[in-house]
Amino acid sequence: MRTGRMVAAAALSASGVAVALAPSAAQASSGTAMVSVVHGIPKVAVDVYVNNKLTLKHFTFDKVAGPLNLPAGSYSLAVRAAGAKATSAPLLKASLMLKAGENATVIAHLSAKGAPTLQAFADPTAMLAKGKARVIVRHLADAPAVDVYAGTTKVVSNLSNAHQAVLVIPAGKVAISVDVAGTMKKVIGPATFNFAAGTTTIVNAVGNAATMPSTLTVAVQSYM
Repeated sequence: MRTGRMVAAAALSASGVAVALAPSAAQASSGTAMVSVVHGIPKVAVDVYVNNKLTLKHFTFDKVAGPLNLPAGSYSLAVRAAGAKATSAPLLKASLMLKAGENATVIAHLSAKGAPTLQAFADPTAMLAKGKARVIVRHLADAPAVDVYAGTTKVVSNLSNAHQAVLVIPAGKVAISVDVAGTMKKVIGPATFNFAAGTTTIVNAVGNAATMPSTLTVAVQSYM
């Protein structure tokens, strides 16, 4: 997937909301924000237009763009089916004023009822203690509430669609798996991750549990 500054800006506009964080000194002084973008709607490839210009062609399921530094400013977005005419009615459209110093992830995903939706999350940037790593688990799939395990230890209980859990753990290799809440029915994983000290890893659960075969998967982000 090809990415660029305007690609991430386009997807951020889809959220229709601003995500405000305490600005970092570097970002605030330079008038930029940090943005990541996740495509979490299965079986749908899209073209993304920013200010009426095609900026991302054939953006596909479970792909991540960023994190990228973007200039603060106002953006408008139109999302059309891949290959559709630029004059066709968009599937989704929105606008956003992006402020300097913000840090966010914007995700196109399925609601608990299977409807496409767009959601923005603030990505934490606070420093971690020595030897620690931050792990964020986000439930963004058309699926029941889930329990999340690190190895054999349940670390998150009953996490539902459109919500997240933030964990601070010792750095190192950990096997992450996801079960339907209150059961031993595994829906994702186990998948082993190496969580480096001082990093934040975001595990986005996306897709649809009701399809045959299931399209549930994870889209992973990581940053210092």
